[in-house]
Amino acid sequence: MLVYLVIIVVAYLLGNISTSYIIGKKLAGVDIRTQGSGNAGSTNVLRTMGKKAGAMTFGGDLLKGMLAVFFAKILAHYTGADELTSAYIAVVFVVIGHNWPAFLGFKGGKGVATSLGSMLAVNPILALSCFAFFLIIVAVTKYVSLGSVLGICISPILMLITHNPKGILVTLFLSASVVYTHRANIKRLLNGTERKLGEKK
Repeated sequence: MLVYLVIIVVAYLLGNISTSYIIGKKLAGVDIRTQGSGNAGSTNVLRTMGKKAGAMTFGGDLLKGMLAVFFAKILAHYTGADELTSAYIAVVFVVIGHNWPAFLGFKGGKGVATSLGSMLAVNPILALSCFAFFLIIVAVTKYVSLGSVLGICISPILMLITHNPKGILVTLFLSASVVYTHRANIKRLLNGTERKLGEKK
């Protein structure tokens, strides 16, 4: 239990490292949460600060998700804890840390890149399948939010197909968290006012 507690704390703290906030401060001297949509995520950085900053944010959020899982796996390996359970705990808490960071007043991002990064370290085939689906949806509709929600929400289905009970629970959590953090986007999608990729206003 102590091992799992350490993983929870470390994963949550890693999640608190807000790439978008750091990049906003370093490159433009602004709090990204006061710009654009107000979200501390890569899409908002892309729209307000450009492609390079957006890519850096996406990469940073992806990396911290992977690091949380790698840490959990290594710790589990050397302590005899269950590696898969440890990895899934890290997935959940690094995303919680990203979405609700204590160091930023619990106002973080939407968890898409961090979810992808953490799942890449656990189940790369599933993660890449979801990412491919995300890219297809965005390419067809130009809605990043729609691609994000649908891309994450197919993960429990894939886990069900592969008969992974623990994976189903974790991906249901990821799906629920992404739907929750995108609730305003979903409302705009339904009433036709959601911004498409490349739209300035």
